[in-house]
Amino acid sequence: MSEDLGPACAELAALIPALVPALSRDGTPLDSRIGLSAGSAVNPDVLQAMTVLATEIPAACAAACEVAGEPWRHHPSAICLRAIPRLHHRLTALGMPAAASDLETGVHHWTRLVKRALGLRTADLPAGRDCPSAGDAAQIVAASPQA
Repeated sequence: MSEDLGPACAELAALIPALVPALSRDGTPLDSRIGLSAGSAVNPDVLQAMTVLATEIPAACAAACEVAGEPWRHHPSAICLRAIPRLHHRLTALGMPAAASDLETGVHHWTRLVKRALGLRTADLPAGRDCPSAGDAAQIVAASPQA
């Protein structure tokens, strides 16, 4: 198991409120996909992040509580994020590394999702071979017909 999840959960909890203003502010995404919400354009990446967080964070807490044998009542994501470090520690102490790892993986996934939706992180995709190098680009420009 890696680090304590307290700082990671605190970072995620601090980022989540920024999604609400980004929903309408970033109404025209780079790939020109536009979703509608109450008659106005919204950024579908931000809307997806909000939807995923609202469903997956409480579901992960509920699953961790069930595995740990603790009672569970539905709570909003912000409250669940405060409980995740404790649940992670409890699952580790009970000798349930797979369940603890699931919580850890979830927190890191949700953080990446929120950061991408807010434009704070780019996709982890390497530049493909289709991308011309500087020398190739110069040859392409030199060989192109001039209008």
